[in-house]
Order: sequence, then structure tokens, then C-alpha cells
Amino acid sequence: MKLAEVWNQQLTGATVRPLTHADDDLIYQFQADHPEYFAHFQDHPVTRQEAIQDVTDVPLNAQPEQKAYLGIFRDDQLVVLVDLIIDYPLPSLVWLGMWLPAKTLAPADSAAFYASLVATLKEAQAVQLQLSVFMGDRQMQQFWQDQGLTAMQTTAVVRGERVANVTIYQDKF
Repeated sequence: MKLAEVWNQQLTGATVRPLTHADDDLIYQFQADHPEYFAHFQDHPVTRQEAIQDVTDVPLNAQPEQKAYLGIFRDDQLVVLVDLIIDYPLPSLVWLGMWLPAKTLAPADSAAFYASLVATLKEAQAVQLQLSVFMGDRQMQQFWQDQGLTAMQTTAVVRGERVANVTIYQDKF
């Protein structure tokens, strides 16, 4: 199943497509426009290398074919960057590694995009989505709570020499 193709059937007024290294400039610029997000876990603005390595990075015990690195576009403008790992860490579970909306995207539009993702994942037989939110990111904490996700646990993640506290949220379908 090609996730982007199925997801596109759930959308009106926007399209989803995989992002590849052909999109490196776009990915870097989009991430660089979100310094507050990166400030939660690193002491410098995102570098081009850090941004583009997201295209292919997978967590420990995941395979490259489990990754879906996608962009939601409206009028040819990237409005949400989405990093998913399918069947991770368990079968039928989806890990949402990044949901980064454009600063100009209304929360209601971001919520509608998320609802369409959930419909797509249900169609693909997924039963649960999990994600982590940095403790200091009150805006995204509120967003995910508004979408009906529940906090499961608080833990620490290590990125390089920095440690950040995160809350793991889940959405059971």
C-alpha cells in the first residue's frame, strides 16, 4: 500500500506526497522556519544535514521500508511535514515521529489533516498511533489533547549530549 496515495483519497483541497532527497532544499527551509521546535532538544538551529537526514532516518529495530516521510501540500506549498514509522514499535502500531505544521496553517486545518491521516491508517488496519511531545511544547500538547490523544507516560530522550523530557501520547482507533 502506498500511504500517500491512499491518504490523498481522504483529502480535499490538499495533496500528500512522499518527500525525498530531491526535496532537500524545501525540507531544510521548512524546518529552519521552526526554531522553537528544535530548541526543545538541541542548542542550535537545525542544520541542513540534520533536516535532510530525517528523510531516511529510522529508529532502532525499524526497517527503511516502514518509513513514510510525507508532505501535505496546499496550492503547491508545504503545510505539514509528517514522519511516520509503520508497524513500529509493534505490528499495527504507527509511530508519528514528526507532525510539523506551517506557522500559517490554522489549527483547525491541521486537525482536519490529522483526522484524514487517522482515517487512512484505519483503512490500512492500524489500531493505534503514538507520538512524543516535548514537555515545554505546550502548543502541541494542547493540539494533541484536542485531537483526543491521551498521555501514556513521561520519559527522557537523548539527542547527542542533550536530554529532553517528553510525554508519549497515544490515539487508539
